[in-house]
Amino acid sequence: MKIAILHNRVTWEIKRLIEELEKKNIDYDLINNQNIYFSISKAKDLEYHYDLILERSLSHFRGLYSTAILETKGYKVINNFECLRITGNKLLTSLRLIENNIPIPKTYFSFKGDSTLKALEENLGYPAIIKPIIGSWGRLIAKLDSHNSAISNFELRESMGNILQKQYYLQEYIRKDDQKSPTDIRVLVVGDECVAAMGRFKPDDDFRSNIAIGGTASEIEITNVLRELSLKATKAVKGEVVGVDLMEKNGELYVIEINGTPQFRGVATSSKVNVAKKIVDYLIEKYN
Repeated sequence: MKIAILHNRVTWEIKRLIEELEKKNIDYDLINNQNIYFSISKAKDLEYHYDLILERSLSHFRGLYSTAILETKGYKVINNFECLRITGNKLLTSLRLIENNIPIPKTYFSFKGDSTLKALEENLGYPAIIKPIIGSWGRLIAKLDSHNSAISNFELRESMGNILQKQYYLQEYIRKDDQKSPTDIRVLVVGDECVAAMGRFKPDDDFRSNIAIGGTASEIEITNVLRELSLKATKAVKGEVVGVDLMEKNGELYVIEINGTPQFRGVATSSKVNVAKKIVDYLIEKYN
């Protein structure tokens, strides 16, 4: 069996995956998609034959387009293009979730600041959350606390050259008054198994709980309800290795986002689960 890991930077996660591949004597290559070019053809023309390619790019578009090209050439890529296309876009993720009767927070979408303000003040109210439809690690997510903060945020987005910032994705703000309960939950799904889960807690001076910006994490129990919802969400986006993010409101769980190229250092460290081993074991069992 020969595996390629497609990436644009060697991360902590890739290093752990390499360790597990070497333990099992699995032949592998690292392919930096910044250092190669693709022929736009059906030719299966990478230098070596690969039984599968594990997509681990930090860049959404590099990973997405590389996967599209490789699948057209006949390579097996995990996660597949359809999964990456959906999970890389919060709007498409929300649509796929509601199509499959998976609960999400109240969410609105619009193309202009004026219509976004109407959706906000006629439906959601303050505070509310605005997110870029494509992005990760909590970047450019803002909490809108008042009319003035909303107007300022929308004016800034209208002036940006990036067209993605002019697509307005609003969600209700789910308040967490109990400081002992996590701000949100991340479940790492591999195949048909929820292998690990963590509760993430926001820092005192921020509303976001992302580990990359100072959030902390602790292991949480994977209940039957959490497992069922996470697996259902994974299936809805045609994922094999994904991170499902959820929040709880009034005792009910809601899926916030799904990550098709999940970083797993936080969940592996907090849960003490060898996530890399779980991924490699799954790949060998299913594709060897």
